[in-house]
Formats: sequence, C-alpha cells, structure tokens
Amino acid sequence: MSLAFVPIPITQQAVYDCAAFWLPFLEGISRRSKEPIADLVNAVWECRVQIAFVWDGEKPRALIGIQYKKSGDELIAEIIWLTGKGMREWQHLLPEMKRYLREHHGCTIIRPICRPGWSRELKKRGFKTTHYIMELAL
Repeated sequence: MSLAFVPIPITQQAVYDCAAFWLPFLEGISRRSKEPIADLVNAVWECRVQIAFVWDGEKPRALIGIQYKKSGDELIAEIIWLTGKGMREWQHLLPEMKRYLREHHGCTIIRPICRPGWSRELKKRGFKTTHYIMELAL
C-alpha cells in the first residue's frame, strides 16, 4: 500500500468537495478536545484551518489540521490536529509535509500542538520542545 500526503486547497469549494472524507475525523477530535463539533466544522468551512490527508489510494488514513500565524517575519504552521490510525505506517510522510509547508506557503516554522505520545515521535524527527501547555479545570 502506498501512502501520500494530500493537502486540500484553502477554498470553500475544495473543502466542500472532500467533506465526506474529513467530517468523520472531527467527531473524535471533538470528543478528545471537548470543542463542539460545529466549531470544528466552521473552522474548516471558513478556511481558518487547512486540512490535509494521509491517503492510502482509496481513503484517508489520517487528518491533519493546520493554522497559519505570523510572528514577526516568521510564518508559523501550527499543526492543531493530527489524528488517524496506524501512525507508525505514515509518520514517514512528515518530511513531505514540511517541504509542502515551506515551498507552498513560505512557512519557516512548524509548531505541532500535540499530546505527549506524539511529542516523543516528533523529537526523533528533529522537533524540540519550546513550550508546555498546562491546564487546570475550574
């Protein structure tokens, strides 16, 4: 099986055309993040989050959600969603994603916002910890 990184253009038509592929992933993201699914759908529909797939030739195996932010002269690609099954089978595509973000968007920094399990894998690929996000329920 061949896997590929497939970014979706940031247009409402492109988002609409592939909605059947990205919508199923949002339920799990909503459940884990506790964000209402409507808010996640709106973020994609309004093109505030660019989506990309890890594609196996027939269907998506994973969904990646990317937000772009400026910081001085830097353009940062924040990976806010990275979800799917069989991570070990497709994590080798991360260099392709980095190349895409640099060449097509001019990004100079990739900043994954991830759970601890992902941080261990990303450190193996050259990422470093720059911040910790702490949380306290009130």
